[in-house]
Amino acid sequence: MGVKTYSQEIETPVALGRMFKALYLDSHLVPKLMPESFRSIEFLQGDPTSAGSIRQVNSAQGIPFEYIRQRINEVDVNNFYCKYTTFEGGVLGKGYEYVVAETKLDAKGSGSVLKFNVHFHPLPGIEVSDEDAVVKMTQEKSRMLFKAVEEDLLANPKAFS
Repeated sequence: MGVKTYSQEIETPVALGRMFKALYLDSHLVPKLMPESFRSIEFLQGDPTSAGSIRQVNSAQGIPFEYIRQRINEVDVNNFYCKYTTFEGGVLGKGYEYVVAETKLDAKGSGSVLKFNVHFHPLPGIEVSDEDAVVKMTQEKSRMLFKAVEEDLLANPKAFS
């Protein structure tokens, strides 16, 4: 038993400032780009740039859970870093106590690279494997979300400048 961590890196030709703004500072773009997964993102307390803020990500119809709530633990706009904890909703209580995600964007040429680490904290007595459906779904949805934002920013070069 223990924390299950997965990491991934994704490169993009989009500059890190634009990508960070679109992914983490805007609450409207992701539901617009992925309406099959996300209905809305709203801040219940605070804002995207403040540690301690609480956001609720509301799922689209057909997703097996209604929402997740996340607390922003740390955000560094100047260094393109965000760390947040999913503490309510989703798969929590069904094998997981909480989930911590850390994202960092670094410059790479004229584009950027996203470094994404997710730490799944299971409930006592639960073992999480590499083949866990939630871990696999999180990996796939994260990649899909990043690529959807990337495509939108490439198609709209003035957005989030």
